[in-house]
Amino acid sequence: MENSVYKLEEFIDKKYIIKDGVFDITAPADASTGTNILCYAITKEYIDLANVNPHVSCVITNEKFADSVKDKALVIHDEPVILFGKIVNKLVEYGVFELSMNYSISESAVIHPTAVVSKKSRIGNNVSIGRYTIIEDYTIIEDNVVIGDNVVIGCPGFFFRRAQSGELVKFLHAGGVHLHKNVEVMTGSIVQRAQKPRFTTIGEGTKISVNVNIGHDAVIGKHNQITGNVQIAGNTTMGDECWIGTSSTISDGVKIGNNAKVKIGSVVVKNVKENEIVSGNFAILHSKNLKNYIKAQR
Repeated sequence: MENSVYKLEEFIDKKYIIKDGVFDITAPADASTGTNILCYAITKEYIDLANVNPHVSCVITNEKFADSVKDKALVIHDEPVILFGKIVNKLVEYGVFELSMNYSISESAVIHPTAVVSKKSRIGNNVSIGRYTIIEDYTIIEDNVVIGDNVVIGCPGFFFRRAQSGELVKFLHAGGVHLHKNVEVMTGSIVQRAQKPRFTTIGEGTKISVNVNIGHDAVIGKHNQITGNVQIAGNTTMGDECWIGTSSTISDGVKIGNNAKVKIGSVVVKNVKENEIVSGNFAILHSKNLKNYIKAQR
């Protein structure tokens, strides 16, 4: 199937379609790209966004908000998110979301014979790729990147939604990974591809230690130090020149400001401001944590 205009009935049982329509892309209700967007909306805020967005042509919602959708094609379903996800999965399988990029491998790249490198990747000058490492589709690796042994770049991430039946519905991944120049990824680490049609991004000069997992759609800035056994969940955003301590865990969607520091073993579940130092489980300002610790020892 070509990426053109799709009818709702190609993807959805007619019994759920209240007002028929067409779409050419799936996106959030507030997206500004595309001419005929299919979105889902299950809150008043997103219904309002869909209504005023001229790019949105079709809305999937539930019975509660059905009457609030104005001048759009309308689908009513008990599980709008699940239905939307299944449509996206079909589009991924059809190749609709294939990322636009040039594929090439520089002659100066040093790739170990046991490494597996996708033909749908771009490998820059003086890149080094270690033993048994896997580079998946839609990976961009810029100049002077060093990738150690047993690393996986571009694997799908963990993205499921639970249906009312209890079934876990898997959402396929349509994106890739972009490692900017002078990045280093050490032994056993994983960088997951984006779930959306974009790139999980690691900024210039960032160093990633052993057994680190970076989740789908993460955006990591420049010159960060991410030490061993760190877990960074999907959709995390990190600024520049941060330090993430060994065995720390950062929850999904958290934003970490420039020059922030996360101490060893921390569990970060809320945003960290620029220049802040946090520690603990759950992580709070490190200075406050120290005071609490000293108080507890008395």
